[in-house]
Amino acid sequence: MIAPPRVALSETTTSALRQVAAKTGLTPNVVARFAMLVSFEQRHAPAPDMGAADLTINRATLFGEIESFLLAAFLAVHPNADESTTSKLIASHIARGARFLNLRVNSLFDLARLGIV
Repeated sequence: MIAPPRVALSETTTSALRQVAAKTGLTPNVVARFAMLVSFEQRHAPAPDMGAADLTINRATLFGEIESFLLAAFLAVHPNADESTTSKLIASHIARGARFLNLRVNSLFDLARLGIV
């Protein structure tokens, strides 16, 4: 599977990523990686990330040096995903994970307490 060249995120998701980034000192793209992983752990598919696109993150920035790992985790959750739906599914996972992190994370140490770091 090839990662999508870019992923568009809604204003709500972008805001949640920026809030977590401000609380942790991480960059929004790194927070988005954590958000994906948190969401992948859920048993059901995420709701679509609705709303106008506010931020588009390119492939290299979003996935970084752990692209293979993130895509393997994505495929474990969505083994039948095709290239036409991958970008929207990833955006939906980032949205759900960003909401979760924004409610539960107030510092970098909170990420460690979640067992993510």
